[in-house]
Amino acid sequence: MTHVDIQQAMPRVVAPGVMECGPYFERHARGGYFIVGRRQIHWYEEVVPQGDSYLLTRDEALGAALNEKQGRE
Repeated sequence: MTHVDIQQAMPRVVAPGVMECGPYFERHARGGYFIVGRRQIHWYEEVVPQGDSYLLTRDEALGAALNEKQGRE
């Protein structure tokens, strides 16, 4: 990993009460996760589709994290 990769993957607040870690890059994909309270909501996106995907995209995971946060209020 380069210094830029490490800086991009550092945890950061993306909405009140929602922190994002990642993205982390692999050869054909990238992924990361959102933290709401003690819950982690993971996402994974294939850059080169390798087949059927049953995982959340980043946008879907962010939506789930925001809904989780809203449910805690």
